[in-house]
Amino acid sequence: MRTNLLWTLAALLTGLPAQDLPTRPAPTTPPLAEEAVVQSAPELTPEQASALAHRAGNRPQQRVLFDRPSADGPLWALGTAWKGSFDGTGFTTIPFFGSQAPRNFPLRLELAQATVGGQALLLPAGQPVESAGTVRTARGALTEVVETRLDSLEQSFVFETLPSRGAIAVDVRISGELQPSLLDNGIRFGNEFGHVDDTKAIAVDAKGERLPLAITWTGDTAHMEIPASFVELAQLPIVLDPVLNFWFGIASGQAQYQHDSDVATIQASGIGGRTLIVYQRDYSAGDTDVWGVMFDNALNLVQTDFAIDFTSAHYTKIAVAGNNYAQNFLLVSEIAGFATWYVVGRIINTNGTLGNLFDIERDGVVGMPGNTFSPDVGSDPYFGNGYYCVVFMKRPNIFSGATTIYHKLVAPNGTLATQLPILIDTWNNGVDKPSISKSCGQSNGQPANWLVTWQRTYQGAPFDQEIFGRFVRWDGVLIGASNFGIAQTVNEESAPSAGSPIDANGTRYWPVAYESAATLGQPRDVMCKLMTNAGAVQAVFTVNTPIPGADDKEPEVDSDGTRFVVTRTIGQNLYPAQVEALTVAYLPASNSFRFEERTGLQTSTATNFSQINICADYSGGNTMSPRYVISFTEEATNTFRLENFGGYAPGNANFFVPQGLSCGGLSISATGTPAIGQTINVTVGNGAASAVISGVPGYIPLNALGCNCVQGVDQYVYFNNPLSWTVPNNPQFVGIPLAVQGFTIVGSQCLGFVDLSDALNFVIR
Repeated sequence: MRTNLLWTLAALLTGLPAQDLPTRPAPTTPPLAEEAVVQSAPELTPEQASALAHRAGNRPQQRVLFDRPSADGPLWALGTAWKGSFDGTGFTTIPFFGSQAPRNFPLRLELAQATVGGQALLLPAGQPVESAGTVRTARGALTEVVETRLDSLEQSFVFETLPSRGAIAVDVRISGELQPSLLDNGIRFGNEFGHVDDTKAIAVDAKGERLPLAITWTGDTAHMEIPASFVELAQLPIVLDPVLNFWFGIASGQAQYQHDSDVATIQASGIGGRTLIVYQRDYSAGDTDVWGVMFDNALNLVQTDFAIDFTSAHYTKIAVAGNNYAQNFLLVSEIAGFATWYVVGRIINTNGTLGNLFDIERDGVVGMPGNTFSPDVGSDPYFGNGYYCVVFMKRPNIFSGATTIYHKLVAPNGTLATQLPILIDTWNNGVDKPSISKSCGQSNGQPANWLVTWQRTYQGAPFDQEIFGRFVRWDGVLIGASNFGIAQTVNEESAPSAGSPIDANGTRYWPVAYESAATLGQPRDVMCKLMTNAGAVQAVFTVNTPIPGADDKEPEVDSDGTRFVVTRTIGQNLYPAQVEALTVAYLPASNSFRFEERTGLQTSTATNFSQINICADYSGGNTMSPRYVISFTEEATNTFRLENFGGYAPGNANFFVPQGLSCGGLSISATGTPAIGQTINVTVGNGAASAVISGVPGYIPLNALGCNCVQGVDQYVYFNNPLSWTVPNNPQFVGIPLAVQGFTIVGSQCLGFVDLSDALNFVIR
């Protein structure tokens, strides 16, 4: 009896038992046409899957950028030597004095007074409007105009009408920490880090007549005056035009320090998928901005480096997740102030456009009292309306230890689904570093839960860190009666990373990676545990090979629904830091792990690589995919590396090995990667007159058919030509040898009309 191996494998997949779970709302109409959303993402070529690296964060700014993060807030602009905000009565500019400057040194310019012939003009507040890089604010009797350039600002006052033809005088109040000093043609405002010059005032009329003007410093205002002799003969409008030039001392030629990226995906096959890397860029030691780069599914550039926030807010901890159904991403961040920390969010669309900035948890605005820190965010791949889940920690004030972990649900349109946070853990000795899985996973008859993990300080000596966890259901409900311990030993266990769930033999598990050291400050190892949906530890392994003195850190983990990948930064004495990805399959029959591939991601060992993050393609969609995207910092070039990681890195693209059994010259070809979750395509010559034999490798002489041909496939099944087969996404099938061979009934070798192709052997990866 011939065994239909492929049908057997498919039957195993479809015969998994289901569990009774809370009913989710029925899927609703997606934003894109259904066929554009649910079809599989484009298959990666071996070259793309084999560590295709891209640099991000190194493209020079080409133009001044503008943004109004809040609908009722100021208009912000960013050049290369400055940034600033415009409101109804003036503007504030912040010169770039270098990422190492201790803080920002803003300079506020505000129209204090304008007179014509000694008569004061009415100057009501206006609304700044930007067009083609110029900001105009109507102030009643005049229009304040600021022309922006990458390295300077040109401020003008335009008089369309005049009450008389007397002298025009303008006083601009300039305030800030920078100290004023006089120049031949203006005023310099500076300190030891750099300076800003207000110079070159000039009057220009509609005929093009020009008159240079002096700038006089009165102690708090810059005074400029157009004499009556010029005004009397001038053709309106008259423009009074000084220029702000920015000069920076220690920052001259300095690139802004960039660090701590995060990455997320959405499958979105209708638009080629999207990958978003976000990262932090230091404007000064007290002002960190957030930038992003958008790629398609194959890491082709969609939107070059774009600013997500460049206000004076200090973004100190960022994270991002993607929602395939809503076709957007949610960035969350901690914002640090002198005595107040809070968490904000911003929706990022697939073309890089931004929604309004909104508060997620902020004392006195929304949520509970106290400062808020260290947010992380996960999404829901459900093909319908779902939520982003944001976790964070809170403490009452800056003088207390972190004592609570909370979560909130955020709708994909940027509104809060829960106004008050839901308490996960409270602990007098302190909790820290919350992490949430990128995805709660497709239901598939299994629990659609996020895993939240965090550090907790042990209540007695040695007061070491331990790892705890809790499940949060897709609708925000906490699962189980209490939190559960993940790593509770006398070791220092810290920096947990929660992965999206995997399914193995009808059971769902969640991987967790974390650091472990004998004591605080000692070299660390990276550990990984697999958690059950009851919060129990199913299995554990050490990710790295422990080497005395080697410090392995910064673990991150995510899963493709079947296997999972753990990443880490490798630190070894006298060697630059490196990064590595380890692809792992869990084998429930033996309760053990199989390490599929251990891959060093850097292309050079002469520089430091660090701050690694990972997101599975499956975490950003509802179609099974073994693809991952990994980001990390390349310190020497102050940039980020982004890699298409195939989960299985083939090394040799020749997966299909011919047996040399062609009989009659019939052709056969196979493409794709025979890895679980991926698709292979087999094509035999002679079109519809041919078919494909598939099974396990064999050697069956066909002498009984009156020919010298050999069939190289045993336990076989016949398929139409061409054959397209998606390998079941189950790690139990890795290592199974298979073979394909073609035959045609328009031939001559057997029975006078049958030819056979070569047989192609391959192994499921």
